Amino acid sequence: MLEFPDEIVERLEKYCHHQGIAIAPGPPGIGLEAMVWITEMDSVIKVHRLATTFDAEFAVYQKLAETNTHRLKGFAIPQLLHYDTELLVMELSFVRPPYILDFGAASVSPRPPDFDLDRIETEFQRQFGREWPEVRRLLEALMQIGIYYSDAHDKNIRLR
Repeated sequence: MLEFPDEIVERLEKYCHHQGIAIAPGPPGIGLEAMVWITEMDSVIKVHRLATTFDAEFAVYQKLAETNTHRLKGFAIPQLLHYDTELLVMELSFVRPPYILDFGAASVSPRPPDFDLDRIETEFQRQFGREWPEVRRLLEALMQIGIYYSDAHDKNIRLR
């Protein structure tokens, strides 16, 4: 199990106090780069471990806002409601399936980075099975707006 330093929880508490937000009962979601809590306001608070991953994900949410993208190919995309760059905290809208979330491993670029969807298609096909064509259309639509998403799995992209 991943252990996160107490300072992650301290930053969460500081953000919640400043925003006047209460966390809903239940354990946090724990990922490699961040922890996520659901609030009583039907939003999600994501506290990043490192500034580099916060900055990368923040760039994606800026691109989504810039392109006014809330849904793509039928998938809901969380909206960035509030953030604190000093605390490395993002407050995001809560979404229900079908959705795509967790843009921490995504990149924003006007030209494609070393990202070849055809090369990784076999792995994604295995994970998504018959739902792969829908997921592929979503990933292609993200690429059209300059977002390259490489962390596709059933916890980040859900159809049902």
